Amino acid sequence: MTGWRRLSGSGVMTLVALVVAHNMTFLMAYGAGYGEALAHAGHGGAWSSAVLVVLSAGLGLLGLSVWRLYRLGLMARTLRPGDEAGRRPALRTFGRSLLTLWLRLALVTALLLVLQENLEHRLAGEVLPGITVLGSSQYPNALLVVIAVALAVAVVGALFRWRHDILVDWIASRSRRRPLRRLAAGDASARDRRPESIVGRGLAVRAPPSLPAT
Repeated sequence: MTGWRRLSGSGVMTLVALVVAHNMTFLMAYGAGYGEALAHAGHGGAWSSAVLVVLSAGLGLLGLSVWRLYRLGLMARTLRPGDEAGRRPALRTFGRSLLTLWLRLALVTALLLVLQENLEHRLAGEVLPGITVLGSSQYPNALLVVIAVALAVAVVGALFRWRHDILVDWIASRSRRRPLRRLAAGDASARDRRPESIVGRGLAVRAPPSLPAT
């Protein structure tokens, strides 16, 4: 997966984790009064529009990822059955990727949540909550929610990246072997089409006629 794709994918995943963790925090804190609490905290129509845009982008990224894996899967079917097993990355590769993505998502999402809530309180003319956004009576269990949501998003992202890397590795390996096979086949054909030796053919004919006696 190219750098810009990974970067844009990470950005979308972070925004999805942010809006989901934010809304879940308010839902757990206020229950039926969830909508009223959001409005009181300054989350009006702009926030609802932002949530809709982010979730739509997340679904779009998911659809594009599925489509790309499907296309790569079609290309990878040219591999022989025995080729795939030797090129499947170990599960520890997936685990390492998952852990890295999870920690990064949790850290960035927590930071963005603190910044967002403080900015909204400032615009509303209220007292800034500071770091207490991650755990207070107004935001109960916010940090735990962020960690759980980040893990769920990271699992999906890591699975897609892991499968993508598997398919790309198979295809690249197969592509490297094909030119060598075609070259070897071409050399064999060239050897079969070589002209017979003129000297050899000459030795196989009958002896030339004798010169007439003088």
